[in-house]
Amino acid sequence: MENKKKYETPLHYMMAFVGGFFGVYAILSFCDLFGNAQTANMIYFVTDLLGHDFADACLRLGGVLLFMAAIALTVWLPRHSSINLQVASIFLDGAAAVLIGLFPMDIHPVLALYPFFFATAFQWNSFKGAKGFASSTLFSTNNLKQFTMAVTEVFLNKDKTHTVKAKFFGCTLLSFHVGVACSFAARSLIGPRSIWCALLPLGIALYTVCLANEWLPLAVTEGAKEQG
Repeated sequence: MENKKKYETPLHYMMAFVGGFFGVYAILSFCDLFGNAQTANMIYFVTDLLGHDFADACLRLGGVLLFMAAIALTVWLPRHSSINLQVASIFLDGAAAVLIGLFPMDIHPVLALYPFFFATAFQWNSFKGAKGFASSTLFSTNNLKQFTMAVTEVFLNKDKTHTVKAKFFGCTLLSFHVGVACSFAARSLIGPRSIWCALLPLGIALYTVCLANEWLPLAVTEGAKEQG
């Protein structure tokens, strides 16, 4: 348990980096569509229905159902299997990155986001936060809200007990937007295949999960030293 607590925060920040990397890639590559969430997709679903664009509406509905299926899977799996959700999420993210990098340039943008819709929904329920704080690694609105509230408490209300919260959400926001910056730079230099660069932070995240669960000799050795 202590080992998991030791690694949960850096793991959270790394997955926030991945969330930012995925987010801006989708926006830059697929007509300004954000693939990490469903709010915009559901809004466009309604407007497509009202505008009688039923083909596009069906594609958007498919994205919603895929997102829901991934969420349902994260609820079902812990009760019916021994699969580690975080490991599964990292592999799903990696598979999504590889698949999207293979898509032709003329693919429908909503259809292109299907792998993101599934993988990011799974990630949302697999990486829920750290240090006792609920925090998304995929979008920033609530993280910004919590950071603003904590900073206000620390600097305006003079309540230093919120310092840890301010640092945590501040670092989460920073990690996410460093991911955005790296993805933007990679997309500009490499093009659509730049999504494959996400495999590097995902590999680091997988290694961190292995350390946290003491699945590697290094983790076991460190754990033995701390107990000794």
